[in-house]
Amino acid sequence: MKRQIFLWLLGFVILSSCQNELYKDAAEDYKAEQGVFMTSNSIVQTFIEEGQVKHIEDVQLGLVNKPDAPVNVFLQVENQNVLDEYNKKNGTDYILLPSEMYNIPVSVIFDAKETRVVLPVELKDNVAFSEKGTYALPLKIKGGDVNVIPGEDEVLLVFEPILYKKVFKLQSSGGDIEDAEMFAEDFKVDQWTLEAMVMHTTYVSNNISICGTRLATETTMDEIYPRFGDVTIKPYQLQLKTAGTQIDVSEEKFKAEANQWYMISMVYDGKKNYIYVNGELVADEMLRTGAYGLTGFWLGGSNEWIREVRFWKTARTQDQIKASLWKSVNPDDDNLLLYYPLDGRKRDINSGEITEDESMIWDWSKNGKHLIKPSRAIFDNNNGEGFRFPPASVTD
Repeated sequence: MKRQIFLWLLGFVILSSCQNELYKDAAEDYKAEQGVFMTSNSIVQTFIEEGQVKHIEDVQLGLVNKPDAPVNVFLQVENQNVLDEYNKKNGTDYILLPSEMYNIPVSVIFDAKETRVVLPVELKDNVAFSEKGTYALPLKIKGGDVNVIPGEDEVLLVFEPILYKKVFKLQSSGGDIEDAEMFAEDFKVDQWTLEAMVMHTTYVSNNISICGTRLATETTMDEIYPRFGDVTIKPYQLQLKTAGTQIDVSEEKFKAEANQWYMISMVYDGKKNYIYVNGELVADEMLRTGAYGLTGFWLGGSNEWIREVRFWKTARTQDQIKASLWKSVNPDDDNLLLYYPLDGRKRDINSGEITEDESMIWDWSKNGKHLIKPSRAIFDNNNGEGFRFPPASVTD
């Protein structure tokens, strides 16, 4: 009996020791010796405008101990192959920022007794964004006068555009804008993501519908119907009607405010529904399984301002949703069933040419399923200034 207790205690001590090794902080190994590491988050996002010089000081390097003498550390900008691997793993579209558009020092110096130093990054006034993807710079500590702490030596700088856009506006309430026979009757999707960016001057009435799908059958199991307000919730609360029931987003998680832009993202992964607002998860619930059948699509007649309506046949991850916040996505993505930027521009599916054309609600996806623009709709240019995306409240 005593031998069994001894063996059990010995096993517990060994297991605890292994667990301590697994959860040890990378910097702990360098308490007795010097080491350099990135203090910033693994991804640093910056919003910039074309044609303006931008100085970024969000990337910092750190030393474990205060040095007695100056310490020199070398850095390197990685190549597109590194970004390609990251894109493949995370479903992103990052492309390397051309070297002529930025200045980054190849090394930084820690003065004596200094444990933090900023890596200055300058974006030049010739930055011009590409429709092929989002610019990024993968940076890595390559060495220097001290050891590099493993796993703490990289950072990804992501550069997002500040855009000024026209936005689709319904000037009065009315019927939905729809094509009830957009898809074949036997059309089904195993997964889906529905996104729309909206703004309202007030939230005082129920059933402010956003956009959704027309059912392939009479059953409400296949319904996708997001809206603000219902008899069971407040007008400023978000709800997703689906699977013969609904998901109500609690006030504590999200409460819509007047004259604020929101990107609403709803996801179904084949087993569970998720709701995101501005990239943050506000509700998730398991309601049903199996494929959704649908035939049509509509834009809610109670919308005021709406843009960037996207319907995907895949379940977008939270990282993918955050990566495409406030901006356009690649219209040639094969997973896009519908894509309405709603900015008063038309895209030629064959050539990719984009032209001003406010005569229709243009679908930029490869499917080309355009909607008729009602007479009560305009493309609002905000008194000639355009609407700023991201909103100033996000970047300031």
